[in-house]
Order: sequence, then C-alpha cells, then structure tokens
Amino acid sequence: MFGTLALLTTITQSTVAGGYVVALTLVVLLQYIHYVSRQNRVDHLADQFRREVDDLSIEVLQLNRERNLHKLENQILREILGHTECARAINHLLKRFITNPDDAFAVVLPLDSAGDMPPVYRGLSDESVRNLRCDVDLLAQLKVHGAVIWESPTTNNCPLFGQFTHADRKKARHLFAIAVGDGEELLAVLIATTLLPIAAARTEQIELTTRIMSSIAPNLRQTLELERQSAQLRCTQEMLELRAITDSKLDQPMKMIERFLVRFGQMIDADRMALYLPPSEAGEPPRLMIGTGLDLQPGIATRWTEHEIRLAGAGGGHGQVTTYDPTQLGRLKIDTLIGSAATVPLDQSGQNLGVLCATRRSATPFSKSHRQLLAWSGETLSQTLQRVRSFIAIERQARQDGLTQLANRRTFDEQLQQEIEELRNGASLECSLLLLDLDKFKSINDRFGHQAGDEVLRESARVMREQVARIRVSDRALLARYGGEEMAILLPGVGINGALRIAENIRAAIEDHTVSVDETLIRVTISIGVATCPLHARSAHKLVAAADAALYQAKSAGRNQVQCPLEECD
Repeated sequence: MFGTLALLTTITQSTVAGGYVVALTLVVLLQYIHYVSRQNRVDHLADQFRREVDDLSIEVLQLNRERNLHKLENQILREILGHTECARAINHLLKRFITNPDDAFAVVLPLDSAGDMPPVYRGLSDESVRNLRCDVDLLAQLKVHGAVIWESPTTNNCPLFGQFTHADRKKARHLFAIAVGDGEELLAVLIATTLLPIAAARTEQIELTTRIMSSIAPNLRQTLELERQSAQLRCTQEMLELRAITDSKLDQPMKMIERFLVRFGQMIDADRMALYLPPSEAGEPPRLMIGTGLDLQPGIATRWTEHEIRLAGAGGGHGQVTTYDPTQLGRLKIDTLIGSAATVPLDQSGQNLGVLCATRRSATPFSKSHRQLLAWSGETLSQTLQRVRSFIAIERQARQDGLTQLANRRTFDEQLQQEIEELRNGASLECSLLLLDLDKFKSINDRFGHQAGDEVLRESARVMREQVARIRVSDRALLARYGGEEMAILLPGVGINGALRIAENIRAAIEDHTVSVDETLIRVTISIGVATCPLHARSAHKLVAAADAALYQAKSAGRNQVQCPLEECD
C-alpha cells in the first residue's frame, strides 16, 4: 500500500501541479485505503470464523464422545441390572472388561467385613484369587481417591502384584483398583488390567468405571446383606445340630465326640479333624485323642499327623482361634499335603484340655462363618470334654474295683453275658474264661497284715495286665476282680490252646515276681482254671462253673498250676 501511495505522489508531483490533480489523488487514495481496510476486516472475520468452526468441531467431537460414553454406560447398566443375581451381573460386567481372558484379567473382591460372598473373576487363576488381599493402606487410598492406578506395576510399587502367579503377572501391564461402595462403606474392590472404553483417555475410563461400579453398589449391598443373614442363619442351624450331638447320651462318649468332629469337618469343608490332648509330661508332643476325615495311606498318614502335632503345639499357645495360610504353614515347616489349617485351643476354667486341628489340602481360606463356627466350637468342645471326663471318672468308679483297678464283678457279669450272646448269634466263634486265685492268700494277711495283702493284690493285678497287653486280643480282653483274692480274665475269640498258653504265662510271671512291702519281700503263686465256650459250656453260668471246677482241680493238685476241664461239652 505504501509503495502505491509513493508512486501516486510522484506522478502527481511530476505531471500536474494544480489543485485539481491533488484533489483527485486524495480521492483515489482514500478509496484505496477504504478498500484495504475492508479487506483486512474480511480476513479477520474469516480467521475468527475459522477459529469458531474449529472450536465448534472440537465441541461436537467431545459431545459425540460423551454421547457414546453415555450410550455405552447405559447399555452396560441395562445388561447388568437386568440380572437378579448380583454375582451373575458382575460376571457379565467382567466379560465387558475382559474380552480376551488369556491376555487380561479382572476381579471383584468383596471385603471380609461384607460377608461370605466369594470373589467374582475372569482371566485370573484360582491360586491368585485365593492369595489376593487388599492391605490397610490400599483400602485407605481407595476410600479417599476412589481409584488407584499402577501404570507399570511391580512387586515394589504395587502391593497386589506380588500376590499374583507368574502367569498372571505377565497380563498386568497396567493395573487398576476401583472402589465399589455406596457412600456408607467400601463394599468391594474392582481390580483389573484394562478399563472401558479401551480407546478412551485414562480419566474418562476411571470416571466411567467408577459410575458403573457405583450403580451396582446398591444391588451388591443388598446381596451381601442377604448373604450375611443367610450365613448367620446357616451358622445358627449348624450350631444347633452340633449342640444336639454333644447333648446326646454319654453312654459312648468317644463315638459322640467322633460324630461331632465328622459333622463339624463337613460344615467347614475340612479334609481332616483331629483332637489332641495336652502332653502327659513337659517336653513331649500333644497326644492324639480322635482323628476323623480322609483315609490316608500309611506313609501319608504319618506325615499328616506330624504336621498336625506341629499345629497343635503352636495353636495351643495362642489362646484363640488361629488360621494358617500357606505362608504361615511354611513358617511351621509344613510345606506339603496341607494347604490351609485352623487351630482351636480348648480351655475350661483356666485348665488346658487340648487343641482341635482342622486341616485342608487346598489353600482356600476359612470363610467368616467358618471362623465363627470354629470359635464357637472351642467353648462347646471344652464343656463336652469336661463332661466326658466326669462321666468316664464316674463310670470307672462304678465299673472298676477300687483296689486293683480291674473291672468289678458286675462289669464282668455283663460282659460275659454279652459275649455269650454274640456266640449264639454267630458273631463270634469262641470265648475263653480264666479264673485265677492267689495261693494261700489268707496266710499272707495273717503274717504280714491286710495292707501287705492289698499290695500283693494290686501288684498281681498289674502283672496280669502286662501279660494280657501282649496278646493279640488285648483290646477286647476283660480283666476283673471276681471276689476276694480271686480274679477273672475273659478272652473273646481265644480258643482253649491260646487260653492255656496265656494262663501259663501269667502263672510264670506271678511266680517270678516279688512284692516289696516295708522292705519285706513277699513271693506268691497262683492257680488258674481255664474253660472255653462252646467247647466246655454253652451258657455263661456253665462256663463259669467249668472254669471254677478247673481251678478247684489246680488247687487240689498242689497249686501254682493251670488246669482245664477233662470233659468237653456234649
């Protein structure tokens, strides 16, 4: 513009000097200036228009993106809220997040305080799910921020990463933890390697996912509350069922406790239940009272029992229910067979009664309701054991002879009658009876006094128990004080030859044994009569009569010997 103006000025000055020309030049100049100004305004308006168009295009794109996000959100909500079961709805949602479970994973992890609803997961191994826990710091961050992001997770910067298996870690190129709650409390946590929509910005993914999880929170809360109520009702019913077992008659206390442990193990999904009593002496391991559950091969059973003894030793000192995961089991050097365990110390009025061990092959942790049952069982079993001990003590007093600790006459008569009934019913083939009488026992009382006589009876009974304990049928044999210095030994399943051999062993052991009373050594001998049913008799009364006749024969023949009837029963 300035170049043109200079040219016009030069032309005007060189051609015409008159005012007309000057005026004409000014008119042209003004018109040119007006034209240029107008053109500049047009360019400015065009630039402004272009900027407005660009801004509008960006706004349209943003609106389209938001519309698509809302469309996706509404579609997902329609799909998941159409399911009446919360677990199925969450499972459907995870399929949206994880289209290829071989390359990514997601899990909705209900918190322990929310009940016993199991985790819902996709693309994640069972082992990783069992190990997965949200620590206190992570939960605190989620309550404040609603989401935690690890762009490149490692064991050092992500507390969850180390809980995954090696194969699952390969899928976790990114990791997200999203809070699931309804404002009142944190109900669960979504842990995923990808968020929706995949191509959206990170902030949009977080916002969309957070809104979706907030939408399912009310349904989740209702489900968890129903699960709480159902679990509590189920737990109450199970407690009543177990209580009914312990309240049953104590005529067979060991079988009652066994029934309790079998049913209890089924309720808490335990593979084996074992009740251990305290060590008999300091430094010794706990003693197994009852074990139920898996039928294990001998070698495996021995190893499993060794693990249980370690658990019983550790659990007895805790004073409360203790559960063990694989890591905690490893600290006890239990790294085979058992994947998870629980111990329940049994205590009554400060007295240690033993430890209950519940063990599983799997590493699945005990649920909240299982832990509640375990805690309840501690008090119930303690009370039951105390009752059993009192019952056994009373029964022992009622069924045993106070001096020799052998069975009394009433117990002997009942057991003899029962064995004869089994013979008649074909449940047993034969049964032998030994009647034993200390030789010249009255002279011992007269010479050394009744206290010495009592000690001779006690020692003789002890020698008899030791001899009977060595025989194959010792678990069924019954030793009784028949009356005065006379004893009786009932040997179910033993024929005449075996009975004579046992009787001779007892006779020789008594003869070789010396009883010391106040520094006085007393030696005694014994005479024994042996009879067998049905060889010598077919009824309890006739069997006792046959054995008694054989005993009389041994006494008459010079004492310190074994005799049996000469004639067999017709």
